[in-house]
Amino acid sequence: MHAFRIAWRASRDLFDELFTAIAVNLLWVIINLPLLGVAFSLGLTAMIEWDIQPFVLAALALMIAVLPFGPSSSGLTLVAQRIFEGRSVSWRLFFDGFRAPRNRSWQVYGAWMAVFIILLVNIAFYTQIAPPYNAFLTMFFLYIVILWIAVLIHLGPLIILQEDRSVIKLFRNALILMLGRPVATLITMLLMSIIVLLSIAINLIPLLLLTPTWLAVWGFRATAQAIEEIEERRRALQNPTDEGPPAAGGRGRRGQIRPRD
Repeated sequence: MHAFRIAWRASRDLFDELFTAIAVNLLWVIINLPLLGVAFSLGLTAMIEWDIQPFVLAALALMIAVLPFGPSSSGLTLVAQRIFEGRSVSWRLFFDGFRAPRNRSWQVYGAWMAVFIILLVNIAFYTQIAPPYNAFLTMFFLYIVILWIAVLIHLGPLIILQEDRSVIKLFRNALILMLGRPVATLITMLLMSIIVLLSIAINLIPLLLLTPTWLAVWGFRATAQAIEEIEERRRALQNPTDEGPPAAGGRGRRGQIRPRD
């Protein structure tokens, strides 16, 4: 299936630039882990004690975490793009995320995080109301949270790839890419979730060394594949007599379109 093939190719691409991937991964973790760790600890405390104060502090920590998370994740995506396209890549490219895409990454990830927090508030609220409606509403918002997390697969790459600066259109396109390939998205998210959980379970060593960069390369390849499939369907509708997609001339490593330099 496409999802497993994309995962394998992303892993193979990552291995080709292993040392650079480890370097930028460590930078990303050093920048983001403190605030995300604080937010996770406060959120866990809020869940255990059902106390509003640590939940508010966790939400505040998550919103503040967007400040380093947005640009650093864009830097990670820039590195992932170079790895995907087979071009030479340096760990210094990571810091380009703090330049041109910085403001856009704050807008996009800030909006994503705000909606994520609102969904968590709804889940916490509906678990407290009387049955039988609480179970249905809790499961409903839990399902929406899962879908909202899945949007992240395409969100980072679209920050780099989409020329239109509209944040609303960016989220719309991410949802189209996600819902246009529901089975592939489900499998991809399941595999990514397993990798993240295993990384956390094994003393965080894989998380520190490779996991975020691996997911960035994987997400970029999945996004590029989804865009290519949409473009092929569009060409087929516009030219139903075409015998197939254009020839593969001018493509990079393993069939990727070469960038326009």
